[in-house]
Amino acid sequence: MHKKAIIIGGGIAGASMALFLNRLNIETEIFEGYEERSDIGGGFQIAPNGMKVLAELGLADVVLKKGVASSEMCFLNEKGKVLAHVKQNGGEKYGIPAVNIARSTFHEILVEEVRRKEVVINYNKRLNRVVESESGVTAVFEDGTEAHGSFLIGADGVYSRTREYIVENGPKPVYTGLQNVGGFAPIEALEKNLSLYESPTYLTFGRKGFFGYCLCNKGPGEEVMWWSNIPEPRELSKKQLRALGTEDIRKELLELHKNWHSPIENIIKKSPFIFKSNIHDIDRLPNWSRNRVVLIGDAAHAMSPHAGQGASVALEDSMYLAKLLMELDIPIESIFKCFEDDRKERAEKIIKTARRNGSGKKELSKVACWFRDRFLSILLPIFAGKGQEWIHGYEIKWKRKD
Repeated sequence: MHKKAIIIGGGIAGASMALFLNRLNIETEIFEGYEERSDIGGGFQIAPNGMKVLAELGLADVVLKKGVASSEMCFLNEKGKVLAHVKQNGGEKYGIPAVNIARSTFHEILVEEVRRKEVVINYNKRLNRVVESESGVTAVFEDGTEAHGSFLIGADGVYSRTREYIVENGPKPVYTGLQNVGGFAPIEALEKNLSLYESPTYLTFGRKGFFGYCLCNKGPGEEVMWWSNIPEPRELSKKQLRALGTEDIRKELLELHKNWHSPIENIIKKSPFIFKSNIHDIDRLPNWSRNRVVLIGDAAHAMSPHAGQGASVALEDSMYLAKLLMELDIPIESIFKCFEDDRKERAEKIIKTARRNGSGKKELSKVACWFRDRFLSILLPIFAGKGQEWIHGYEIKWKRKD
């Protein structure tokens, strides 16, 4: 019934989707718009709900080995006052911990598994347009080449070209008023001993901006991953971002985080490379599919990083769509509609959560900061665990084929 899948995008959503389709014996080919890269972006956390998907793929152990389990979230203000400790207890509560890991390390794990399964990844293939016919779906690329399949999955991220086919003149990515800055630093920058097996994630809120750091086990000289959010009303153009060098960004960060508690300034000073990007999300789409074409991951529900769920929700998408393909003997168009109906509410609720969390990282008055700190101190220890259960406790039941 489903002879061949074309996947546009070779990131987390696309690679995990290919692995699940491979388990269903559906021929799959990935087309990635960029060249093959060995070092992609900064770091992030894979929450327990995402780790459950990786466990189904047999990849949870290697991710845990190459990352660092997060034991708790420690919330502070810029002076170093601890506002709250929130135990994550992923292993106890959900059977699997949250893991902090470098994006490049995680991407390498997925790509190695994709290649081990002999799924082809084509690089430098930028989608130009999608054409549907009675025989299936054709992806036409900017270099003039084409790929034909029974159906097409758009996993091409925030700036998805597939989305433009599904929702013509639809919502565009919206700048959130925050810039994301980050990098990696040597463990010596922390000035204290932490375990590369399990350690806290530190989250600091100031009057203006935010700083987070944790261990990630990327390798010698890059054991610490960190990120900062800079409130900025104007979005930087791609040209402006490309023109920024590490020293320019470092100078801006040291001014922003001047006199913040240790070891924040030390981490910034000791990082050999610092990147900067704009943070976008996207208003809800009227639909995620059109005929035999469907969106997953950020292409369907681009969310800001403030809920720590982008990667995990993308992993959920890939597993859930594969589950429907395995269990439902109905036309592909109807399967895609079921996928959208089942997943849309959850994704949009997490997007709203991320937006609320991001609002606390913008510039605040002294009074607003006082109220925020009181809120974090009093309510987080009480409600943080329960408040996250609907996100982290989500589980997809996969019925294996005999």
